[in-house]
Amino acid sequence: MRDSDIILTKEEQVLFLSIKFNWKSHEELHHSLEPMRLLAESLLERGAIPAVRISYFTDPDFNPGGRGKSRKEIFERNGTSGNEILCHPHFLKHLEYFVCGPKLPALAMETFKRETLCSGYLSGGDINDLTPFARSCVRTNGLDPHTAAEEFFKLAIECGALPTYAETVRKSVRAIKK
Repeated sequence: MRDSDIILTKEEQVLFLSIKFNWKSHEELHHSLEPMRLLAESLLERGAIPAVRISYFTDPDFNPGGRGKSRKEIFERNGTSGNEILCHPHFLKHLEYFVCGPKLPALAMETFKRETLCSGYLSGGDINDLTPFARSCVRTNGLDPHTAAEEFFKLAIECGALPTYAETVRKSVRAIKK
């Protein structure tokens, strides 16, 4: 289980620990749905989720493969809306991101964050410089390129890159052949 990188209340911590993000059976998934909803509602009500993570879910610009739709709009287009989204099995990965951030090796996260220290954001030039590092990280750590591409996109936007710049690293990492 990953650690939270946002501050959780005691009640939220209990809910977080009861959720099986890497569920092995439908029963584990089923038992995670209600705590998932309760945790998401609590975090949203408190405003505890970083704004960029909310944007990743609600803003179409942060969903380059979404054909002009946000991830939230895709749920709605498929018939799930409002608080129903918060207990949908496909929302589990979004809640994990809301609470834990990008799922990447610590070195990758530190390297990207170090680049933002001077200017407070990642420019297109910074992304071009970091893309070979991201590709190398995928190969060195045996990461799945498709999954890692999305995580590097998340990391880039969290470091202040515009979605169009973050998409550059996403495409490059995704193009790695296994």
